[in-house]
Amino acid sequence: MKPLLNYPHLGIFIVAWFIADLAVPTFIAMAHRFGLLDRPGTHGGKNQVAPIPYLGGLGILLAFSLALFSTLRFETLEAFVPFLVLISGAAVVTTLGLLDDRKPISAVVKLGVLTLITVVLAAFGVRMELLPDYLGGTLNLALTLLWIVGIISATNSLDNTDGVVGGVTAIAGVFIFAIAWGASAADSQSWLSYLAVALVGSSLGFLRYNFPPARVYLGDNGAFLLGYLLATILVFAEYSSDPLQAILIPCLILVVPLADIVISTLLRIRDGDVNNWREAVLYCGKDHLAHLLMASGLSKRQAVCCLYALGIAGGSAALVIQRLNNRAFALSASVIFAAGLVALGIFLGRARQRSSSEDTTERLSQTSQKPSSVQSEPMVSIPNLDLGPEHEFFDLPARQSVQKSEVPREEPNY
Repeated sequence: MKPLLNYPHLGIFIVAWFIADLAVPTFIAMAHRFGLLDRPGTHGGKNQVAPIPYLGGLGILLAFSLALFSTLRFETLEAFVPFLVLISGAAVVTTLGLLDDRKPISAVVKLGVLTLITVVLAAFGVRMELLPDYLGGTLNLALTLLWIVGIISATNSLDNTDGVVGGVTAIAGVFIFAIAWGASAADSQSWLSYLAVALVGSSLGFLRYNFPPARVYLGDNGAFLLGYLLATILVFAEYSSDPLQAILIPCLILVVPLADIVISTLLRIRDGDVNNWREAVLYCGKDHLAHLLMASGLSKRQAVCCLYALGIAGGSAALVIQRLNNRAFALSASVIFAAGLVALGIFLGRARQRSSSEDTTERLSQTSQKPSSVQSEPMVSIPNLDLGPEHEFFDLPARQSVQKSEVPREEPNY
């Protein structure tokens, strides 16, 4: 066996963490100087009391890119091009998010940009291959686009509490690296492992400044970037020749953002806050996993750590499934894990109802005292908590109503 230092992974990890740790404070100072701040009251879902910079994604992008290109040596141009295309796409996505931070961009424009990026990635071989070739490459391309857009949306939606997305991304990166490292040299996926350790290092360097209480936010630029990197890196990976396991493994690795968007959507439909699936997905409110964990009595840090634990559980299940490569075990493990998520959803659903009931009682009390000056609040309100940023990839215009026939929404984000 070669000594550990003969592998570039350690160097990539250290360089990525070091650059992120230096770059993020620089971008914090730059944001304060040029007024690139998320100010209190800018978004209805934020309870912050002071302006917070939102340039976290720039520090992560710089660290991720420099760690790879300063450490790796490419023997041929063919080996270099896919990495260049992937990181170029990351730069475009980050720029898109930065522009969206400054002035909301139409959802159609976002989808158009992501479609173009997906087509370019597919042209260089970065795309899903779930369906056989005789069905045509168009369906695989469509699945790749759906995966990238879906993960970016889920990650952006998850970025509602300090420290969640940065930590969950680092945890996912660890398990991607473990899968890429393989059980033997023959099973290893070296290029995938390089991307994974760069992602872990840059995320941890950023997390130092984003863990509660946050000194910097990811912003849309960072949430878009991390969602894009997770989605595309997982497309790079080879998990199993079994299509079922090839689907289950990446979904388990990204169980936190996927569970967040699915559980919150189902609870919105159950409680009648929305009228259809489209409104349920586009709805923006303080009813995500972190919010509901805090509504159940946990502190912000405890809620964040619970989500980390869920990410570790999902990644561990994915790693075991990949190592055993047994279809029956994969099905059994997935059913057990899904049952656990259902139990979590039921528990959080009760916390949502309690929070809604308490908020309604408080509104009725206020209405009896000042009926002419009270405005309706969102269905789920968690008072006296600094919940950090709350925004979604696609948002709907605001309406001040909590009636069952209408959908409470926040300020528009496009």
